[in-house]
Amino acid sequence: MIDRERLERRAGELSRIAGRGTAVSRLGLSADEQRARELVSSWLAPRGAQVRRDAAANLFARLPGEGEAVLVGSHLDSVPEGGRFDGALGVLCAVEAVESLVDAKVKLRRPIEVVAWADEEGARFGVGLFGSTAAFGRLARGVGDRRDRDGTSIADALRALGERGDPSAARRDPKELAAYLELHIEQGPRLETAGVPLGIVSAIVGIYHARVSIHGRADHAGATVMTARADALAAASEIVLAVERIARSRLDSVGTVGEIAVRPGAKNVVPGECVFSLDLRAARDHDGLVREVLDTVTRIADARGVEASVDDLARVPATSLDSKIREVLRRATKSVGVDAPELVSGAGHDAQNPALSGVPTGMIFVRSTGGSHTPREFASIDDAALGAQALANAIKELAT
Repeated sequence: MIDRERLERRAGELSRIAGRGTAVSRLGLSADEQRARELVSSWLAPRGAQVRRDAAANLFARLPGEGEAVLVGSHLDSVPEGGRFDGALGVLCAVEAVESLVDAKVKLRRPIEVVAWADEEGARFGVGLFGSTAAFGRLARGVGDRRDRDGTSIADALRALGERGDPSAARRDPKELAAYLELHIEQGPRLETAGVPLGIVSAIVGIYHARVSIHGRADHAGATVMTARADALAAASEIVLAVERIARSRLDSVGTVGEIAVRPGAKNVVPGECVFSLDLRAARDHDGLVREVLDTVTRIADARGVEASVDDLARVPATSLDSKIREVLRRATKSVGVDAPELVSGAGHDAQNPALSGVPTGMIFVRSTGGSHTPREFASIDDAALGAQALANAIKELAT
């Protein structure tokens, strides 16, 4: 049985790490994220788990068994001024599910590993799903050289945590794993609207992250006539509006520019450089969406007499989750009295990396309200406990 009070207490403990009120700013590959890993370790090590951290700062806590392991977890980092539940609830429920099985003295044949993936959000370095991408050998070449706004590289951040600075060394063989399970808040209104506490994820959208740099020419804002300008910000602004237009014209597609920086950044200087983020997601024809947007970047830059370069940060294709694992999760959710609907996730998740690497993968959504990536996000302890119990039942079926 799930210990509801233990789950609630630990949720509070975790949210206080880099938390203020209902807001959490626990960035990936930071000292705060490491404090969160240490807290999770302190819960599982006394239960006999072998705890380790890999070269990408992923935390693994393994309970013994024979053969391929059942891996279960989520991530501990957040976006700046994010909420208490995105990612964190999945780790909390994985820990509680495993502990409930230990408490009940369930004899599990397979090893169980709880994982806390590092830097899923990519808010600091721009590389989303970082830890799981490293573990499944899907990192882009040279990713350790990518830097945050303060000039710290991923390699430097890893070395500050005691690692050697080479995240590619975290790669493990997918054949070591029998299955991967992840619980996550829905981050949308569908379960709330339906009045259902749990859902089963059938597929996850494709995601493309990039950093676009527009190079124009800095000039005096008063002395440079409008026809003689190469305004980097004006070109970037036209591209941002084009991203919105293109995404709106395509079914099940979204496009977002969430970061933008202008140089030299003075009110009386025509912007000479503009750098902005690009987040493109689609459930269908994701490659087509990316291609159309990048072609548009080139066209607008050429028409305005500026130069554009695109730095690819991450490209994860649309991912279908394992049908047999979905059936396991369907039985698990029914065992807690929930007829869980199947949903396509519009957000990216670490589950994509094991699934794309051939590991049978499944996800449970927990009803959430207030949006996501915001201090308003919320999931009730009752729904979380239901999700943890369903997760425990699924682990039990897969591991015995």
